[in-house]
Amino acid sequence: MGGSAFNSLPSGSFPRIPPPVYKDLKARLSPALDRLYEYVAVPIEDPEKTDHGDLDFIVCTPRNARNLPETETDTDTAVNVPHNQVQVALGAIHSIVEDGARTSNFAVLVERGAWSSSGCSEEEERAREAVESGEIFYQVDVHVCADKDDWDRVVYFHSYGDLGMIQGLVTRNVGLVLGVNGLKYPNPPHPTLILNQDFDRISIFFGWSSERRNAGFTSRQQIFEWVIESRFFDPKSFRTSGQGISRVKAQRTMYSDFVVWVNARSESTDMEEVKHRQERVRKEALIEFGRLEEVENYMREFEARKILKTTFNGSVVKGWTELGNNWRGVKVVMDMVRERHGGEEGLLQIYLLEGEEGLKERVMKAFQESGLSS
Repeated sequence: MGGSAFNSLPSGSFPRIPPPVYKDLKARLSPALDRLYEYVAVPIEDPEKTDHGDLDFIVCTPRNARNLPETETDTDTAVNVPHNQVQVALGAIHSIVEDGARTSNFAVLVERGAWSSSGCSEEEERAREAVESGEIFYQVDVHVCADKDDWDRVVYFHSYGDLGMIQGLVTRNVGLVLGVNGLKYPNPPHPTLILNQDFDRISIFFGWSSERRNAGFTSRQQIFEWVIESRFFDPKSFRTSGQGISRVKAQRTMYSDFVVWVNARSESTDMEEVKHRQERVRKEALIEFGRLEEVENYMREFEARKILKTTFNGSVVKGWTELGNNWRGVKVVMDMVRERHGGEEGLLQIYLLEGEEGLKERVMKAFQESGLSS
């Protein structure tokens, strides 16, 4: 809902914006931001959206930053045009600003009679009647991106309404995560791995035609049909809720419409088949994006570290050396082994190559040389 950022203004100050008014507003304000930023875009709208809560601009690379001496270019200057310049360019009266690669909100006053040129005079009057002062505003959000690559991803993911979130639902079904930062490989409790950030490459992997998407959609039906063209969409195992799938706010009407639409085409879900399918696709994704060896090595080392904790510890070393309750002696031996063999990392490599026997051999050698064996 437009205006949600401006709690200090009266309720109703930010009416829903009719599509013709929204189109004219976008055409009027885009050139103003073009003069400040090298890259400016408004994500393509949901083709069936009946009104708009606000106008979202995605921007990056201030035009004046490239003209500044390197010594005068700090992080904020390189990313943000000064907020007061943006406010003046938009003709905003109020603002809530954020530095860095974040979103700032601007309240732009609707001049009386402004909607008449768009054929929406009656809607404007009704909106003004809902506010005691009669003053109404547009909320204009300016999301600043860190660089051109970030800008490309944000514009892609937020185009066509909830399409990015719907694509994310498809990826969740096969055990992956798609978001504004690209395709990720979740592997809890381990760190999440970013597989790829190029949406064209990701689309090829999933079987989504970028050519068809770039040609444009004229209805939600077309968008939904494009989504299920993915080679990983299977009506026998597709879920719209449950473990691993986040709940989405009810006002996401396009997403909600997709859930209803796809559920009517889905069949009963075999959870065992879902699990096996996720395993297959997750491995395929690692292979496709060249990360399989990295993940396998990481998991092998992770498991080895767990085993190492149960193999190289005071109790085990005490048993090998038969030092009884001489815990100080046990510590001396363990410290000698660590120092000689590169600490925990070195011991891990010994364990990976030679197993428990390799560790025991080093321990017993240190024990003999420590003088504690006599």
